[in-house]
Amino acid sequence: MRFPTIHQLEVFCRVVQLSSMARAAEELHVAPSSVSMQIHELEGRYGAQLLSRGVRRTTPTTAGRVLYERVRSLLDGLEAVSLELKVLSSGERGLLRFATSRTIGSAVVRPALQSYECAHPHVDISYHVMASSQQAKMEVLEERAEFALVGRVVPGGSVEVRPLLREPLVLAIAPTHPLAGLDRVALADLAAHTLLLREPPVLGHESVVAMLDRAGLTPNIREFGSTEALKAEAVGGAGIGVLPGTVVAEDVARGDLCTCTVEGFEPYRTVHVLSLPHTPLSPVAKSFLEMVRASCHQTRVAA
Repeated sequence: MRFPTIHQLEVFCRVVQLSSMARAAEELHVAPSSVSMQIHELEGRYGAQLLSRGVRRTTPTTAGRVLYERVRSLLDGLEAVSLELKVLSSGERGLLRFATSRTIGSAVVRPALQSYECAHPHVDISYHVMASSQQAKMEVLEERAEFALVGRVVPGGSVEVRPLLREPLVLAIAPTHPLAGLDRVALADLAAHTLLLREPPVLGHESVVAMLDRAGLTPNIREFGSTEALKAEAVGGAGIGVLPGTVVAEDVARGDLCTCTVEGFEPYRTVHVLSLPHTPLSPVAKSFLEMVRASCHQTRVAA
């Protein structure tokens, strides 16, 4: 048996509710003949008369009342589904599942996530902070996360890589450092001081070294395996830390660190989004990533 179309069932219900095919046609913005044809096809499918056509009103037969009661619950269910899907597509409800590397998680994600939770109280959130970008990528590959936010893109693996934002690296120094408080710092002034960098290729290590080589500068460089260790050395006055502005924003606000602007110093780090290829991001994921981008920009300005 071929089932009737949703449109035929909707037409039938409007006729029953309005007790008139003419009024149903007017409300549905179709010709009365179209309504009559839909009812005729519907009765043919079920092999039963569904409507009793009187002089002044049209009423359902016994078979018509049974069909109407069943169809109304079906149409109500479809309407509920439409409303629920509309809410999901708006990004106001759903599940936000992502992973992030440790540095990105603490400096970039955490402030954005606080704002996102306040703005989207009905979104469930599940995220994992991993020790490395490679581990965060594995969360996506094994489908425990819809996407991952990382600073370092490791070659290999079936993931789609998209840049989310570029964040300038800043020169972070202790308030007691000789360069602190100077209005103008030339690139050549860095040669006399120790630079604190992450080990290559993290946090733009190669771009910083290349920039120094082009300028003919050979400052003492110390490399660190973790961003927190590097920052701690900068706070202690051991050198000039090359760090993202989001990483040192709270330290600058407390007065533990300050930043100095050096003409010609323009390295940056890129925060990437990793996801499975040919898989569109969900509305909640898109809205969260927009908030991450906006939050990072605000933090940079404040720093």
